[in-house]
Amino acid sequence: MGLTIEMLLVTSTVGALQSAFFGVYLFTMRKGRTLANVLLGLLLVAFAIRIFKSVGYYFSDSHVIPDLLMNLGFGSNLGILPLLWLYLNAFLKKDYRFSWERDFVHLIPALVALVLSPFLTDYFWMNLSGYTVSLLMVIAYLPFCIRLIVKYFGSLSRPQRMWVVSLSVGVTIVWFCYLGNFVFGLIPYIAAPVMFSVVIYFLSFLALKEGGLLIRDVKYEKSTYTQIQIDSCHSELQQLLYQTRPFMDSTLTLPKLASQLGVSANLLSETINKKIGQNFPDFINGYRVREAQALLEKPEYENQKIAAIAFETGFNSLSVFNAAFKKFTAMTPSTFRKAVSRK
Repeated sequence: MGLTIEMLLVTSTVGALQSAFFGVYLFTMRKGRTLANVLLGLLLVAFAIRIFKSVGYYFSDSHVIPDLLMNLGFGSNLGILPLLWLYLNAFLKKDYRFSWERDFVHLIPALVALVLSPFLTDYFWMNLSGYTVSLLMVIAYLPFCIRLIVKYFGSLSRPQRMWVVSLSVGVTIVWFCYLGNFVFGLIPYIAAPVMFSVVIYFLSFLALKEGGLLIRDVKYEKSTYTQIQIDSCHSELQQLLYQTRPFMDSTLTLPKLASQLGVSANLLSETINKKIGQNFPDFINGYRVREAQALLEKPEYENQKIAAIAFETGFNSLSVFNAAFKKFTAMTPSTFRKAVSRK
């Protein structure tokens, strides 16, 4: 076995091992074991099985592997995009609940293939177009995944945006590698497992760097508030923010805003967390940053000091303003002002 083949074997295998490890970790973690993490764990394990099958096929003598391994790989392949779709729903929608009547149907093709794994043969997948169908069915899910991300993109923090985009793009790239190989014959078969290794280690890096991506909403799992109460509080909150703009008050606190709404601080905190996916400081600072952006774009504020704009929009510290502005816009206020002036 040559050095190049050995490197390909190691490179393509470590990704599957890392994906399996990551998935099992999400199943066993105590803090933050949410529905989103369970679905992500299933997605990663399904991908790991798919990649193990590919590696076994590519490096075996005459590309011959046991039917059971082949069927497990193809069956798992049928579940990857449905699991991505379900995971995005659970991650992006704060009030999402898995429905057996509505959501389970997406997993039926994969489950049927896995149950029939001891009986299906290569003839079904290759001669009866089973594999082709499993690749092309992805096209039905990608537009819905993209639409969902676009819909909730504005409510996400920068790390959350990076996470959902990286995960979705990574899954899509690996799928394109398989499609490009089998349907069009343009890409080497081993390219998909190797590319997946790159994707899974990048995702692992993001997850380690931003721990909040995996530990979310655990605080409110045993909430005493009903969904009607939360929805009502959210509606009244949006109306208050539009009418009186309380975020412009630098002394605004969670209890103070809750008092203005006539609700408890706990209900307001849970509403902001579940409906918007942010804590109170980030939620309020987001409004203040948008207000600051609007002022920085106005010609009459061109010579106004940035510190003055910070205090005018509700910040009581220039350093807090700069940090919040960069967090929500990925640039400093001065950089934003220069960019606006060039238009």
